[in-house]
Amino acid sequence: MQTLTINNNDRLLIVAPHPDDECIGPGGLLALYPQLCKVVVLTDGRQGQGDRPPEVEKQIRKQEFVSEMQKAGVRDYEMLEYEDGGLMQHTECLEKLDLTPFGKIFVTGIHDNHPDHTAAFVSVQQALKKQGITDVEIYLYEVHAPLRETTHILDITRVLEKKLSLIRCHQSQLTSLPYDKMARCLAEYRALQNRADGCYFESYTYMSPLDDPDSSTVELEKKWQKSVLFYWILTRWMDWKIAGKRIADVLLKQNWRQIAVYGYAELGQLLCRELAEGEAHVSYLLDKRVADSGIKNLPVYIPQSGLPQVDAVVVTAVYYFDEIKEELSKMGYQNIISFRTLLEMDE
Repeated sequence: MQTLTINNNDRLLIVAPHPDDECIGPGGLLALYPQLCKVVVLTDGRQGQGDRPPEVEKQIRKQEFVSEMQKAGVRDYEMLEYEDGGLMQHTECLEKLDLTPFGKIFVTGIHDNHPDHTAAFVSVQQALKKQGITDVEIYLYEVHAPLRETTHILDITRVLEKKLSLIRCHQSQLTSLPYDKMARCLAEYRALQNRADGCYFESYTYMSPLDDPDSSTVELEKKWQKSVLFYWILTRWMDWKIAGKRIADVLLKQNWRQIAVYGYAELGQLLCRELAEGEAHVSYLLDKRVADSGIKNLPVYIPQSGLPQVDAVVVTAVYYFDEIKEELSKMGYQNIISFRTLLEMDE
């Protein structure tokens, strides 16, 4: 086990999937060397621990992050605000950020029990490869799960309380899981592993920029993220049904009466059943694989220009929404909305 050495002329980049990962993981590093650090948070944190509407949640978490950076004394920070829970669809997110000034990059690993955390690591690797950078040190940090193998330790004993105070800037995330207590326990455990009773350590795993992530693990994480998104939609929809809410009411509030539904798998079929014979109705389906809806007077078209005009297109293939929206926009469609977003509009 080596001691993580930081020099006064080092430039450190901390990449966090969500606002608070940067302090739960390398918060001691941040407290020790705030003037050397740039912090980049990749998502908007909208799917955090709270039960608030996602649009409200993301604003709360952004303010918490800014407060943390001010408390830490970090001047160089930003949030890219990709949608929380879908980062695997945006692993190109760091490619436009110039990574050449940084000698050390800290990021979550591929075994941290969250698809966005895997995606953050993949994003760093992709950006370095695209920019042709090979002379940088990558260090994985731990948030949800202990690192499987650690190569470096950092003694954070004298700044432990500062690290915990940074974590506590994110009060919205401490209601269901006390990350401050978790971070303290993990830091004590890492110190005891190294026979340093009474001390607190952060642990890191060094990786070369030439080391590629296990492709099978990445694919598994993508499938997991897709399943989690599907589960979120179904549970939110069920909650709506129990509360007596209707999808049609949300559409009508936007003055959308003639709807096209993109994707006729399970979600698309259920949505068509709910909107059947309502004031807001499905005019036709868009699907590249399905030829027949099985419903009278409900045609299926391959996405293309020149189809009948509709007020909005609801995309039920939510995992691929961004690329689908871009495709449909080029065909002239307006008001293209993810079914996931639709379920957030009446919050």
